[in-house]
Order: sequence, then structure tokens, then C-alpha cells
Amino acid sequence: MHHAHIPSLPWEEQHSPGKKFHSYCRNVSLAMGGIRNGGLWAGGHPFDVQIRRIPPGAAICPFHSHLAQWEIFVVQSGNGTVRAGSETHMVKTGEVFVHPPGEPHQLTNTGSTDLEVLIVADNPQLDGCHYPDSNKWALRPGKIFRLTEVGYFDGEEVPIAGAPPPPPAPFPTFPAAPALAPFAQRKAHPDALTWDDWSSPKKKYRASFKQLSDAVGAKRNTPTGLGGHPFDLELGKVPAGYSGCPLHSHSAQWEFYIFLSGTATVRTLAGTTVVQAGDAVLHPPGEAHQFTNTGPDDVLYWLIGDNPAHDVCYYPDSNKWGQSSPRGNFRATPVDYWDGEE
Repeated sequence: MHHAHIPSLPWEEQHSPGKKFHSYCRNVSLAMGGIRNGGLWAGGHPFDVQIRRIPPGAAICPFHSHLAQWEIFVVQSGNGTVRAGSETHMVKTGEVFVHPPGEPHQLTNTGSTDLEVLIVADNPQLDGCHYPDSNKWALRPGKIFRLTEVGYFDGEEVPIAGAPPPPPAPFPTFPAAPALAPFAQRKAHPDALTWDDWSSPKKKYRASFKQLSDAVGAKRNTPTGLGGHPFDLELGKVPAGYSGCPLHSHSAQWEFYIFLSGTATVRTLAGTTVVQAGDAVLHPPGEAHQFTNTGPDDVLYWLIGDNPAHDVCYYPDSNKWGQSSPRGNFRATPVDYWDGEE
């Protein structure tokens, strides 16, 4: 189990030469074993989680769009202004909003106090940025440039002296990307959502949830190409004395918890750990985990999952399995590999 106490992490100052772009970063994922700009393909995590604190009047970074990366923001304190494409919107404490690939965006602190946000990005293997205000591009690892149009065969063979320019190379015509939903439909406040209560028949397990990703336009349990998001964000609440769910491990899904209030005990097969407000816990696939509210008050937490297309859970205490699609639970009976085949 990866564990960190967020308030104890150092702030890393980042700014442009003139401090028009200025923020302080707590990179929670790096503190928990992640790799900067490295996802699962590089031995890192499937998402990057960080806290950004922006001074009044500053922006995190220039107005830009990503070719592949998704980003979701949670405003933890303060007020700001979001540029999203041609739209401008005010955001305030508690609000959640998401930027898909292709949408130019920028967050600026237009309040009188520091603006603090939780940011989750999906860490794609390949990504680039376009900066509309300055008409430049960026590609990993750290290459910044402007484009100069050239012919398709430029530099590939010696041109024939006096020959007319070659016709444009035939490229396939791709369908236009679907239009983005207006930004207002991709912004939500938890206070406007109702709690979805859940419990086992005899009430040994109890929890309540607010599905923030659903509220900002994601289709639940759906891959990104079919309307889902690459990560799932929910606000959870577990009352005193209860566990949110049985001890279980995922075959594919990563789960990242940030505890906001209360006291809980996290259980894995390696032992137990007490967590409180400000603690972050990461469970990779294959690690059985469960937490129980062992304090007198509700435990409130953020849960971030990476939303894999297929996932199976195993429950060590009861020796059963569960799958998300089609949804069902079962116990496995060993059979021979060729059973039923011949």
C-alpha cells in the first residue's frame, strides 16, 4: 500500500520569468511512487494526482489544449476564472470540472486569496500541447516549436531542378470529432448532488456516494471512446463503525483515496494502517484492501479510479469473485483446461 500525508509534502514553486504564470505544486503521485510524465507504460501510475496553489492574479500555465490528456479539477479553496475554448466561467470552492483532449483551457486566480485545486490527469503515453495565444506547440520530452509548412516529400529525396511543385499527398479524410458539450455541462458542485446510499442486507457495510464524473458528463463504466472518461471521481462517506465494502482486490483497476475528514483503519493482507484527514492511499491492482470508519464521526473521502474497460474483483474473506460487466458474483470450481472442449 502506498501512503502519504499530503499536508507534510513540500510545495514546489513553478513560475515563468515574469511570474504571470505562477503556482506551487504538491505532486502527490510522485510522493507515492509515481514517475513524472510516466504512466503504466513506464512503470508509473495510470493517473497523476497533484495539488496546485495559485497566488492572486496568476495563472497555472498558458492557454493550451492537449492532444491526448484528460484533466479533472476540484477547487479546494478560493475563486478563479476558467478559459475553456471561447467560453469564460467563474469557479469557486467545491466545484469540479473536466477538460477533455482538444479543448484549450487555462485557470487563473481572480480572487483575493490563494486558489488551491486538486488536479487529476490520465498520464497518456503520447501527448502534445497547442498554445493558441502564441501559436506554438509542445511535445514530450520538452520540445517547444512553431510549425513551418513543407511538402510531404521534403527532405526525403533530392528535388528535380525546375520541376513544378508536387501535388499534395493524398491523405485520408477523417470524420470530424464530436462537438464538446458546453463547459457549464462539465462543471458541477457536490452540494448540488444527492447522496446515493448503499448497504449490505444486514447493514455490516454502509456507504454513500456522489458520482462527480457522472455529473460532469461521463458515462459510468464506459471506455473513453464510447462516452466515458479515463478516470472516475466520486465523493464517498462512511458512517462511524462501518466498512464501505468487503476486503477485495481488483484485477485491473487502480484506486486512489484522499481522506478529507474522520479517522479510518485501512486493511490490506500486510496489516492495518490508521488514516486521517489529509492522508492519501493508493491501491494498485492485485492488492486486497478495505477501510473501516474507526472514529466517532463520518469519514469523508475522494476516490479516484482509472476506469479500466474490464475488471474482476476477488474477495479473500469469502473466496468469491465479482465482475463488473456483465455484473455478477461467483465462486470458482476448478476444472481441466479441456473440460467441455472435446
